Amino acid sequence: MAFPTANCSCRKACGDDRRANKEIDMAHDEAAAVIAAAQIATAAYCAGDVDAFLPYIHPQRTTFGPDGSRLAAFDAKALRDGMAAGRVQAQVEWRDLQATVHGDVAVSTGYLVGTWTIGDSVEEGTWRETIVWLKQDQRWQVSHLHVSACLA
Repeated sequence: MAFPTANCSCRKACGDDRRANKEIDMAHDEAAAVIAAAQIATAAYCAGDVDAFLPYIHPQRTTFGPDGSRLAAFDAKALRDGMAAGRVQAQVEWRDLQATVHGDVAVSTGYLVGTWTIGDSVEEGTWRETIVWLKQDQRWQVSHLHVSACLA
């Protein structure tokens, strides 16, 4: 991050390097928190623990799913019912998960590898996921999720 230095002949004399380093450290900490949130939410989903999963989901979350369908709103009741009936399941893990933080917004990217069960369909493979996160009440929540099959 650049700092204004119009009245400074030396950034170190003004402490800009220390401020920059502190902001970089904070950004790394927040990126690590986003990655941890993604891992915890995914583990809860795989365990079928809807109550542990839902706090990581913004109430107005939207999704572009891997089937190429139109934008869809998140339906907590459908998820809860599907998991209770065994019609929604996952055994996936993250690969190459990364996050970039921009204030109270973050973007994570990575690959989910494993098996998804939705209804009568069981899919095994690798999916690319891009997630937009919002920080609300000191907690990172998924605001938008874009999933696509990884064909490469």
